[in-house]
Amino acid sequence: YYFEMIINTDAIVLKTFSYGETSLISRCFTKDKGKISFIIKGAKSKKNLISPYFQPLSFINIIYKENEKRELQIVSKVSFVQIWTQIPLSLRKMTLSQSILEISDFTLEKNDPYPSLFNILIKTLQIFESGDIDENILFWNYEFKILSEMGFMINIDDNFDSELISLKRNDKIINTMQQLISGNISDINLDTISLDNKKKISKFLYQKLCFYFEGFERLKSFRVIKDIFHN
Repeated sequence: YYFEMIINTDAIVLKTFSYGETSLISRCFTKDKGKISFIIKGAKSKKNLISPYFQPLSFINIIYKENEKRELQIVSKVSFVQIWTQIPLSLRKMTLSQSILEISDFTLEKNDPYPSLFNILIKTLQIFESGDIDENILFWNYEFKILSEMGFMINIDDNFDSELISLKRNDKIINTMQQLISGNISDINLDTISLDNKKKISKFLYQKLCFYFEGFERLKSFRVIKDIFHN
């Protein structure tokens, strides 16, 4: 006898793709259960009202019966928690948001909850939406948080990290990194950071992600980001 638990959790849709003739599979980062895949049967029929909720980046609440024997869970009920109206209007915000989804999808393990990282992701998207902090800073912040939440904390005082040692010669970069580590991102003024320094911070974080997550360099979105980030 197998007991099915009813799960009610907020989620961000990471990726959705076709399955068979009529169905969709949607991978979501849920607050309470981590990365979970759902099957939406009959999603492509005109009568289906669930599929619009499963566009990548959607911030939704999902109710489902958890069956641990199934690879794909079945959605009972879904609703929007918040609808992004400003992010889709900006190519820059959309590109960085899609990259954040791709990073999350790649680094998260299935059924492994990271509720605090989920909250950081929501906060990041909410500030993308409101425009209160520059997107570059938010993106760096999310990269930092992915590393620290998964146990790869960057320590400014590490004297064995050759990449970090070369950055230490630059006070502006180190100050920015310290603000990112401490979470004081609203204090960072991007206008005072030169293009060369932006590139160095971006490269450092990218190299760290590649070092800790095997195959990270295959992610497509970073090729696009370089053009957006450094203009």
